[in-house]
Amino acid sequence: MSTARSRPVWAHPAGRIVLVGGVAAGLVLGVSRVGAAPNAELPVETGDRVAASLTTSYCPGNPFAGADEGAPEDDLDGGVRAQAAPAGVLEGLIRPSDEPGTITVEELTGPPTDRQTGAPESGPTSEAVDGLGARSVRVRGTAERAPGLAATQAFTAAGQQVRGLAAVPCGGPTADAWLVAGGGEKGRQERLVLTNPGGNPVNVRLDVVGTDSGDTGEGGSADRSVVVPAHDRSVILLDAIGGTQDPQAVHVTTTGGLVVPVIADHHLDGLVPAGVETAGPTAAPAKRLVLPGTASTRARGVVVAVPGDRDAVVQVRRLSDGPARGVEVATVPAGDVTDITLPETPGTRGWVVEADEPVVAAAHTTTQDSRGRSDMAWSVATPAFGGLGAAVLPQTSGLRRLVQVSAADGPAEVEVHLLEGGELRTERLDLEQDRAGEVDAGEATAVWVRPVSGRVHAAALLMGRDGGSLAEATSVPILPSRVAVRDVPVTRVG
Repeated sequence: MSTARSRPVWAHPAGRIVLVGGVAAGLVLGVSRVGAAPNAELPVETGDRVAASLTTSYCPGNPFAGADEGAPEDDLDGGVRAQAAPAGVLEGLIRPSDEPGTITVEELTGPPTDRQTGAPESGPTSEAVDGLGARSVRVRGTAERAPGLAATQAFTAAGQQVRGLAAVPCGGPTADAWLVAGGGEKGRQERLVLTNPGGNPVNVRLDVVGTDSGDTGEGGSADRSVVVPAHDRSVILLDAIGGTQDPQAVHVTTTGGLVVPVIADHHLDGLVPAGVETAGPTAAPAKRLVLPGTASTRARGVVVAVPGDRDAVVQVRRLSDGPARGVEVATVPAGDVTDITLPETPGTRGWVVEADEPVVAAAHTTTQDSRGRSDMAWSVATPAFGGLGAAVLPQTSGLRRLVQVSAADGPAEVEVHLLEGGELRTERLDLEQDRAGEVDAGEATAVWVRPVSGRVHAAALLMGRDGGSLAEATSVPILPSRVAVRDVPVTRVG
């Protein structure tokens, strides 16, 4: 809560509330237009910090339900879970509202309604919905439950067409986003799920980089426009737009509203399911990108797309507990996409992609168990944060569960808070510039990464060991968490 300030007697509280609300709305709109990540960290401004009193995010639901006729019909075992930040995470960062707060997790069927009757009282610190259907899911945190709230959709599949573990954070709506996933193997398909949380239909333009532009056979782009109904979602088979020969890099832009985009990537190798993953937006085109949350497996790479009209010379550098090291250099043609194979090195990794032209990128890794079953994980380029990052972790057993933190923008001291069995466990990392560290997540259900100094990129990695008993794999980006809005004091002029 902000420190009390004196104000002129003419500054009526109602006017003050309107001003604060306007600033908060402006910040949200600004974030939605960036395209790098819907949960991008709020800009630093002068004024007292006021705890966020409302956070809202959306998850895609079952990406295969209600889609095209060729969509897999396998049942998925999963759901959406939301977790409020414990007091120990927020201490010294923000004081939550004194008003009772609640968390709601529900299918998106219309505008939210206040179901509380009688005197307000606080609800549980976590909520979940089991099962995923053909509708998206809305997550809301109010009052004291809002700051640092995180939510993730996760599912496991063990059917005849889809098998593996997939997870994606519930995200905020945006007007501009880039997503990268997929591959050129036979039986590989990518579905784009577009959620419209608003009360009006939204026009969405999809531009896919690296498609066959026609008779020349050169790289190019294809586009398509769709209308997403109000309080609903649309599922688009990307292969129908961009073909099936390469990974997909798709640019999502909107008019008339905002959407929450997620890609579902799955592979059917002949008659054998070979993995599934869901991925949210990666960072907007830039000359330098940081991709945390990967590991060395039998197959790994970085997909790089060049949306501009000039070729890009791309260098990939490895981030680990030792000095950063360049591992690959490639030239990616303008308007094209390239899958850069990464060398096999033990342990977990973060990657820095540097180029002389703006690019978009995401890293992929595939693991295989002792019975030859495979699964995949996609790691997106994330924004750096110096405040608080958060993620809810899928509840799995028998996998390596790690939190990886990369200090690619300078040295950093970091607290990693893990919620295990209702108790908070805190680990500390001291990272030199261009180094990455990791923390064993154990059986944690949620994680908050809080830099004491510096700025970091972070992700959680859940993965079976190559040749082990489980092939499941997923990478969950740890994104900046909404903690505060700014209280801008009104001052009299003249």
